Amino acid sequence: MIPKTLLVTVLGLSVAALAAALLARPSGAAHRTYTIADLTYTAGFDRAEAKRLGVRVLVPKCCMSPQAWVRLFKSYIARHVDAIVVAGYDPMAVPIYRKVRKAGILLISSGDDIAGKRDLWVSQSDPVAYGHALADALASQIGKKGEYAILDEQGEYPIAKTWKKIVAAYIPKAYPKMKLDGMLTETGAGDQNEVDSVKSFMASHPDLKGLIGIAPTEAYMAAEAITQAGRIGQVFSAGNGDDNLTGGNRLTDPQLAGYVRTGAAELVFASDPVKQAYVTVWAAHYLFTGHRFRAGAYQVGGPIGLVWYYPKRRELRLGQPLTITKKNLDQYANKF
Repeated sequence: MIPKTLLVTVLGLSVAALAAALLARPSGAAHRTYTIADLTYTAGFDRAEAKRLGVRVLVPKCCMSPQAWVRLFKSYIARHVDAIVVAGYDPMAVPIYRKVRKAGILLISSGDDIAGKRDLWVSQSDPVAYGHALADALASQIGKKGEYAILDEQGEYPIAKTWKKIVAAYIPKAYPKMKLDGMLTETGAGDQNEVDSVKSFMASHPDLKGLIGIAPTEAYMAAEAITQAGRIGQVFSAGNGDDNLTGGNRLTDPQLAGYVRTGAAELVFASDPVKQAYVTVWAAHYLFTGHRFRAGAYQVGGPIGLVWYYPKRRELRLGQPLTITKKNLDQYANKF
């Protein structure tokens, strides 16, 4: 299940075009080695490419305690790394974030925004685009008609509440033959009790055709409830893919990928994780070399194209969501 802990992220470098884009920057930066901390073990991270671009990556051991995590942050501050890239809304992390910025270290959030101030947020897709993608993913599986329910959870990221409202407003207009049976706010514990709650709802709504999991844990819960109830092929789900489809050994979560393979779920990522990594590294290097973002579009190059900067929130927005289905699961599992 998906624990609600802070994720600290540094992004991988893997594409030759990224090298070209970065090496085209001012030549004075070519002899400067930049240091970034990686606490997420992003799949596909290419150390050789990072070295070639003048970026040194620090990778600690996986799965440490909160106390060890704080100590690690303090050690990075003492070493004065050039950047730390983080993701995940955790108010408890605000004090350590303050220390990072006070030390003059670049603090970037990538993906889900963080609690507290940061120098840049490399965001994913527009919230409206993401909400629509979740709805579209379910509608395409149930023939754009039938009963459905929306699952969210207590204490979820603030953006999840926005996604839920967008989904609930969009479906009646885009798919008038779909009927909302209810909105379930679950515990977010990701345990059997939560699965049983969803199964109970399904049993009390025999004509239910689909579930939408707004938060990552609820993507699990919807698919697991469908699986345990023996309703694969009868009830479908579209869920928040978060960043747990793949990892250091390609498919670190066979359970989640298995739901896609069996037809219990389709997963919607707020962005393509490979492109998210690419843009974040590009943005960090852009700031390292003395540039500053201004309102407007930026041509990143490579597989990205244009991204947009919104100064009010210091947000560099990537683009469109990514939906993982049976047809493209293996394609993206091999690229993340």
